[in-house]
Amino acid sequence: MEISWNNIDKIEDYFITYLLYKESKTVSQISKIRNISTIEVKDQLIRAKLEIKSMSKVEIESSKDILDKYLEMDKCERLEFIHDLSLDDEKMIKFKRELYKRIRIEKNAEDLIILIWTTGELKEEKYLDLLHKLTSHRHSDIRRITYSAIRKIQSPLSRQCLEKGLYDSNPQTRQYCAKALAIIGNNNSLKILQRLATQRNYEKEYVLRAYEEAIEAIENQSS
Repeated sequence: MEISWNNIDKIEDYFITYLLYKESKTVSQISKIRNISTIEVKDQLIRAKLEIKSMSKVEIESSKDILDKYLEMDKCERLEFIHDLSLDDEKMIKFKRELYKRIRIEKNAEDLIILIWTTGELKEEKYLDLLHKLTSHRHSDIRRITYSAIRKIQSPLSRQCLEKGLYDSNPQTRQYCAKALAIIGNNNSLKILQRLATQRNYEKEYVLRAYEEAIEAIENQSS
């Protein structure tokens, strides 16, 4: 509701005191105009200011984009939010559409990481064109979370992208790619993994373990 003289018949009594105050009337002047004590004037001003502040906060919250609210949540809240959306097809479709558009323009690294993580939770191939491009991002954490999302989506369309990721400078990214290729890898993936697995002096132990597990998984699929 608008707090103004035009709404004087609809607003609460203490807002009239506030309007007089906004017209630069002093507390003592308002006391005389309204025929109430200065203490009551002060109480009404405090109440009016608190309520206006609360109304402003609600207005700001309601004007926020659904993704702005989503980005303010912690991980558990985001997972619950996604689950709740899955119960409403229309809202989920809208959210997915907004997510796609936001990833294309998001410049803040921390927010982009959350948005990319979300695509992995949704497990939809529709995001792969964006994710494949992001594997070349200069920010190593963005590349890492992108490969993590690609791994969760588990699409054969990402095979070449994941093979490229085996040469990424971030060891955790290389691990994610190996784990993904254990599921969707082919003979070419196997040859790359076998070659990399021999570089024991240059690789982290947990990455080598991921290579070996992926090699075994692909060989078992072929047999």
